[in-house]
Amino acid sequence: MEEKLIPEHSPTILNASNHSMVVFQERGTFYNCQVLKPGEAVSMTRKQTGGGLLIPYKVHVVVGDERCLPSSKDSRKNLVKVTAIPAAFVVGCFATAMTAGMLVGPSAALAPLVSGMVVNGVVIDSAALVAGGVVATRAQAVTDMLLKQQPDKFMNKTGSLRPGQRYLVVTGGLNDGTISIEKLSKKKFEKKFIKSITLWKPPLLSNKTWNKPTTKAKEYCIADSRDDSELPVVGEEVAKV
Repeated sequence: MEEKLIPEHSPTILNASNHSMVVFQERGTFYNCQVLKPGEAVSMTRKQTGGGLLIPYKVHVVVGDERCLPSSKDSRKNLVKVTAIPAAFVVGCFATAMTAGMLVGPSAALAPLVSGMVVNGVVIDSAALVAGGVVATRAQAVTDMLLKQQPDKFMNKTGSLRPGQRYLVVTGGLNDGTISIEKLSKKKFEKKFIKSITLWKPPLLSNKTWNKPTTKAKEYCIADSRDDSELPVVGEEVAKV
């Protein structure tokens, strides 16, 4: 029988958006990854976040699902970028739309973002998506354009957070606009969201490269090719050591 999770809120991250999200912490490397469907929340213990370390960390949120997670092998070889997760998700949406012959689920939410794009002389719209107009090469080109032109609708991250109890609520994404990561007080979180949570989850334990807090940036590092200044950032909060 599966043990019931007792949240310690160090931190707790709730997906209050309409889309599947991949969330993880960063302190030199990425760790404590989890996939959250709408209404689900992940709660880390203080030990999972870094025990007695006073070093701040950040929280990343990207659009994606279980199929988009990197393998341990890729992570160890530093082959994975932050953008790889939403990129895999977008390409998967195109494939689903073409297979189904209609826009359903995530692909329907993606359609407004790509409508009107011109790739290699082909106008990308809803009809092109379901009719197979977005072949593999075009799908990759459209994905690259989306992530370059509208990154805030696919990914976001917090500023530096002090260790301790925290309550973060994720909204937005894709056709709902910019991904927002709101920091709430315990009182406000419990009053507004606690009853709406459909499932509590611990961080994933199947991939140790996502679950090893460290201050060493080179150890199991999942590199992002872009400079931090190019990534969307929620308000900074620097730890007092």
